[in-house]
Amino acid sequence: MDNEHGTHIRRFINGWCPGCEETSGLTPGRLNADETVEFRTCVDCGETVEDHDPRFWASAADADEEGLI
Repeated sequence: MDNEHGTHIRRFINGWCPGCEETSGLTPGRLNADETVEFRTCVDCGETVEDHDPRFWASAADADEEGLI
C-alpha cells in the first residue's frame, strides 16, 4: 500500500442521488481538474452526481499516525 499514499480511492459508495430522491449506489468516477469534485454515476438511474468529498489514501505520515498502516 505504500505506493498508494495520496492517490484517489476509486470505490463504490452509498450517497444521495437527486434523480432517485434517495440514497443509491454511486460508482467511482473521474475527478475535476483541481481534484475537489468526483463525478459519480447512480447505478439505479444513471444520473451524474457530484461528490464534493472525493476519497484519497492518507499520506504515509497521517496513515501511520492514525494506525492505518
